[in-house]
Amino acid sequence: MTLDIQFLSMLASAATGIWFGASFDTYKHFIGSPQRFRWTLLLNDILFWLVQALIFFYVLLQVNQGEVRFYLFLALLLGYSIYRSILEDIYQRILHWFIRVCVRLYDIITRIILVLIVNPIKWLLQVILTLSMMILSTLWTVILFIVKIILSPFRWIWLKYVHAFGNPFKAITLYLRKWKIKLKNKWDKWFHDDE
Repeated sequence: MTLDIQFLSMLASAATGIWFGASFDTYKHFIGSPQRFRWTLLLNDILFWLVQALIFFYVLLQVNQGEVRFYLFLALLLGYSIYRSILEDIYQRILHWFIRVCVRLYDIITRIILVLIVNPIKWLLQVILTLSMMILSTLWTVILFIVKIILSPFRWIWLKYVHAFGNPFKAITLYLRKWKIKLKNKWDKWFHDDE
């Protein structure tokens, strides 16, 4: 490697160290401090550090065709130290501000969607349901009226027949009433005797 490439590799390693510090603080902020051991946390930690290692080697691949030297790890540690000593407080403030802005933006967007899309759709569905019920009720009333008109001659003939000859179903009606009374008495006897 030439001196220029070595210098660029050290700068890239130091910048990657700063990136490691910032990404670790971001990760720690979202994961939080766990009270007890969890397998998912272990898996997240492994994936996090695997991604960080891949980023470091990708940067080296872009700068010096992926040659790894000991001083590059020292430069990485230097970048991490620079982040911890100088940039950590600034980054923490920016991160908290950014999270607050994102949460506020999310609240505003959900309210806008609720006011402009969800509530009008709910109102429209209520109007459609109310109109449908009114239409069905009106249709049912009209159908009943038409059926009454159609059946009124038959009813009139039936009433004339009953008046002239009597009700031919009178015996069946009396028989069904007697059975209804018997069943009601048995029901009352079974369930009220237990009390």
